[in-house]
Amino acid sequence: MRDVTGYYISGSFQQRSILVKKFTKFKDNGESSYAVNDIVVTVLMNNHKNVLKILGCCLDLEIPAIIYEIENNYELLYDILIRRTKDGNFWNNIGRSLSWSNRLKIARDVANALVYLHTAFLTPIIHRGMTARRIVIDNNGVAKLVDFSVSVTLPPGESQVEVKLPSKLRYYEPDYVATGIITEKTDVFSMGIILLQLLTALDFWFQHTEGPENIVEYIQNHVDKNELSKILDPIILEESGEIEHQLQALLRLALRCTAERGADRPDIIDVAKELVRIQRNYEVQVLPIVNSDHNPLFINCCSGYSNRGFCPPKLFRYEVVWSRKQECKDLIERAWSIPRGAEQAISSV
Repeated sequence: MRDVTGYYISGSFQQRSILVKKFTKFKDNGESSYAVNDIVVTVLMNNHKNVLKILGCCLDLEIPAIIYEIENNYELLYDILIRRTKDGNFWNNIGRSLSWSNRLKIARDVANALVYLHTAFLTPIIHRGMTARRIVIDNNGVAKLVDFSVSVTLPPGESQVEVKLPSKLRYYEPDYVATGIITEKTDVFSMGIILLQLLTALDFWFQHTEGPENIVEYIQNHVDKNELSKILDPIILEESGEIEHQLQALLRLALRCTAERGADRPDIIDVAKELVRIQRNYEVQVLPIVNSDHNPLFINCCSGYSNRGFCPPKLFRYEVVWSRKQECKDLIERAWSIPRGAEQAISSV
């Protein structure tokens, strides 16, 4: 696989699967600075679950190299999502599993990594070049960022910095093109593109019947015509009856993130919070509900938590095993109206 600053080779070392990145030779000998930048930021992010972990590097070679730890079965998001639609083939089993819930998880993983990048250090670090080619999906469907070679650290006390546009990026955020200035909203634009691609499986630039078109203008045009079904990836279109509200919510968020002016975009932390809300709303809608005078009422509000309830004849009682009781109560109330006795039981847990 390849990204804009180098290419990757899979291998093994001491019975561990590894991924070796070898940087492309640049005319201005910029490969060394790209490599150092990549190494420094990756090491800073090395403990984050949504970043590919670095094992080592070699800067003594004419062309620098970085070694990452990787699972046996992995692929770039670009290959399993966008490249698949270009020739109609699935590249591996991961591609077959890109259901709506999988895509929401990928979106949350990427947003979480960007929130950390923007907030965990003394000054924010701007990725600047995040694309589907820089997101690795492992066999468990976990998204991990790779390649921070074009990232930029904001000066202390500053919210923006002027930086020359690198020639290797596949697309540029509008404000960056117009002013040469990047901010945290630069990454928000890239996040919006990822969201649009998760919805449509389209590349940023793609060939349309009337010629090349970019994904933002193409989708906005169809949204204006109320033609959402014409642009969705067919895989998730099969689920659209159950998830229509979530599709609409994610689309609205993506279009906010890709607004032409950075000032009109949300902060990345607000994007991450909205993705949590969208995912939880989806999970509530697919709750299994069995309710009668003689049968139990079973509720799974969110994966990862244990909940139980029962409704014996003539007596309603609700018991909850939940570390965040108010959140469970809110989820239940949004899903259906519950008797007052149940509400009191939840409050007393």
